Amino acid sequence: MMDLLHRYTMDNYQTPDKECRETKQAALDFIAAHSGWFFISGESGSGKTHICTAICGELIKRGNRVLFMPWRDESTKLKASVNEREWYEKHIEKLKSIPVLYIDDFWKSKRTDGMTKVTDADVSLAFEVINARYNNAALRTVISSEMPLDEIMDADSAIGWRIYERARGFVRMAPGKNWRRE
Repeated sequence: MMDLLHRYTMDNYQTPDKECRETKQAALDFIAAHSGWFFISGESGSGKTHICTAICGELIKRGNRVLFMPWRDESTKLKASVNEREWYEKHIEKLKSIPVLYIDDFWKSKRTDGMTKVTDADVSLAFEVINARYNNAALRTVISSEMPLDEIMDADSAIGWRIYERARGFVRMAPGKNWRRE
């Protein structure tokens, strides 16, 4: 994560079009707000990880403790260890209580057909983390996902509406362009 914090800064976030400028401004407004959640969705390479990492870097500079959760890796470990209660509780508690949690690539699947498959175990884990954070307004959450918020709501309305309610005003759709191809 440290390498990403040095590369993905607000200064380095390119704003060649209106959508990018609006996304950057929303990120700056979120940082200044001192509360709430930030949610951004879009295709791979559209700058989601860059803007979310830049947000976290700014929050760290302001003294906030931040935990980076790459969804696919961490959710796989947590789901596999759900029966190892002591280990599971220790790790899930960090996700539920850290002042700032950044969930990168929320509900990213390994499917090759382009479709996202959200399992019951994904929903259960996501609800446990999202709901705990939703119930504590002092906790800030930054989420990037390839799934738009309406698709998250279709997969599980309770999770989707919690994200929407806490991120209200900071729900963004990344520009459709894959900037890595430029």
